[in-house]
Amino acid sequence: MSISKVRTGNVEEEESSVAFSIKPERNLLAAVLARAICDAFGSAQCDRHVVRSARQWLFGKLTPSRAFSFAWVAQHLDLDPIALQQTLRSYETNPEMIQERLSLLR
Repeated sequence: MSISKVRTGNVEEEESSVAFSIKPERNLLAAVLARAICDAFGSAQCDRHVVRSARQWLFGKLTPSRAFSFAWVAQHLDLDPIALQQTLRSYETNPEMIQERLSLLR
């Protein structure tokens, strides 16, 4: 792990390469993905159009060149969109498993 020193005004901070990989933008994308999964599979009462919209986003055509599409978000989170879609589809036949995992997102 490399350590570099950054001088900001009079404050000297040490940041590791791990700290550089944790970015607010990445957290935002993770939150978008988590919200879509919760909306698509969650047990909370959601409007039908919210569930339908989330499922369309998760299971629609993969368009990695389109900003904020499912595939684009997955790739920016270093996830394989095809494998992620397959995993999410498997939860449709095993709703107990997805409920356990969704509890980790809440």
